[in-house]
Amino acid sequence: MKEYTPTIRILVVLFIVLSAVSAHAQPLFSTTQAEVSEDSPPEDSPPEDSPPEDSAEQTETSLPDHLEVVKRDSLPAHSDKKPGFFIAPLAEIIGYGREGPSFGAGFALGAGNGVAIGVRFLYVIDTESIHTMEIAIFMRAYLWGTEACTGPFVQLNTGVTVHKYKHVVFAFGEAGAFSAGIAAGWRFPLGERWYIEPSVRVGYSYIAGAGVAFAYRF
Repeated sequence: MKEYTPTIRILVVLFIVLSAVSAHAQPLFSTTQAEVSEDSPPEDSPPEDSPPEDSAEQTETSLPDHLEVVKRDSLPAHSDKKPGFFIAPLAEIIGYGREGPSFGAGFALGAGNGVAIGVRFLYVIDTESIHTMEIAIFMRAYLWGTEACTGPFVQLNTGVTVHKYKHVVFAFGEAGAFSAGIAAGWRFPLGERWYIEPSVRVGYSYIAGAGVAFAYRF
């Protein structure tokens, strides 16, 4: 037992010292924590400069509506972002030879805003009972902007013509001919969906032509 007595004494002394240090440090730590708590603002209270949450929500909800009104009012008339499909019955007078003009009718199918592409079909008869059928593809550019579907336009046509007549006007005309030309016209709106399109054109294998189309836009 005597050999353990110094060890026990050392442990008792360490215990007393540690108890005294712990008792002295606990009030000091409590005082420091209280001072920090007094200096920091409460977590639940919002900052004084921040706006109320309801005002921010009202700003977020009202701003898109205002921008939508401005955007809607700024769009030009008779414009649509969708590539509107249209069909256009047409009547035309065109000159394929020296004997006289040809008269006929047809239709065009197309789609697009700003730039439209499509196909057109024309069947005409001249004063000598010569029948001509024209099938062409076209590309049209409206001059009033990339979203326009009315107003002045320039159009390029290319395709083929097939002639059936009693005498040959061109060396290869009886079997068929390549056709290409340029047209200029103006599309006038008639209400929400209907349009009228007068136009003139020049090219080959015809000389010149003029006509009018009545278009319906879907």
